[in-house]
Amino acid sequence: MNEYQVAIKRVLPYIHENLGWPEQLISEYGRVPVQIGGNTVWADFVCYISKDRKAVPWLLIEVKQPGITLEQAFPQAESYSLILGAPFFLITDGEKFDFYMTGDSQGKSVSLQGLPPIPILEYLSTGVDYIFFPPRIDDLIELFLVGLREESKFLEDTKWHDENVRQLHSKVFRRIDSLSPQELKAALDKHIMMKPPNRNLIFGQIDKEFAKFKAVLTFICDFTDDAVANIDHLMDRESDLSIAGGGIFFITQLLAGAHPNDYVVLEENVSKALRNLGVTEILVKNDTSNGYVYINEICKKLFKDKLEHRLTDYGFGLAAVHNFLWHYFVYFRTTKKWFP
Repeated sequence: MNEYQVAIKRVLPYIHENLGWPEQLISEYGRVPVQIGGNTVWADFVCYISKDRKAVPWLLIEVKQPGITLEQAFPQAESYSLILGAPFFLITDGEKFDFYMTGDSQGKSVSLQGLPPIPILEYLSTGVDYIFFPPRIDDLIELFLVGLREESKFLEDTKWHDENVRQLHSKVFRRIDSLSPQELKAALDKHIMMKPPNRNLIFGQIDKEFAKFKAVLTFICDFTDDAVANIDHLMDRESDLSIAGGGIFFITQLLAGAHPNDYVVLEENVSKALRNLGVTEILVKNDTSNGYVYINEICKKLFKDKLEHRLTDYGFGLAAVHNFLWHYFVYFRTTKKWFP
């Protein structure tokens, strides 16, 4: 078993059965950002409690593959627990489960004989907000709608991004089997943003390895299981599905085209906007698979909770979130205009 399989098949069932923790209060595997200096790393699991309708860390879980000494993982798990403010942490390989009470500094944690304390039921309420949107988001959305009405270039730009996703879905992902190399290159040229050097590499691969490129498109279209592992597979230069010149920005555009309701095109300014607006406490860079999936989930919730019902007259989908956040950070926050 690899670490992901241990986490899903052994650790999660153990937490449910032995701690009785509600599924809704356990993070998804590898989705908890931890800021260490200028870098973001990712904790395996966190069990939360509900406090004032917000999710507060209670138990951090570090998962290791069988055969790795759990003591080796102690400094890492303790450090993550201290940073997140979790009072307890667990180190496990799916067979052995070592619980600790987090100390007040590195090296001061205490090993527990049994399970950690379980809060009373009121703290295990599942009606919590994992993603909190401060009130200024609502004010900004009102101004975003004004911008769509009054700034014609901004409206056209938002339409362009939304239409690119739709056209990519129609021209590429709904007809992968019948695509010709020329049709694929024409669709990518018109609906994907590529720098010239990357474009040359991508088009060269289509010409030389068209069957492999179609396998990549099929893999993206059939995205299942762990999105982080899938994206890592696509980005691994030694992988059978690697795309020459295709970094994560290119991959996110393909993902958005394949799954317009589930994935959004992301660029660094989107992450900066979320940090600036107080939606995330740290700057989560979306140039890694973990970072992208984490930010993508926030964007999906922002669209569903705050934007979708306000954009029905325009017919815009999830792609509008990109324009909202990107243009806010690049232009609106300093010029009070959505387009230069």
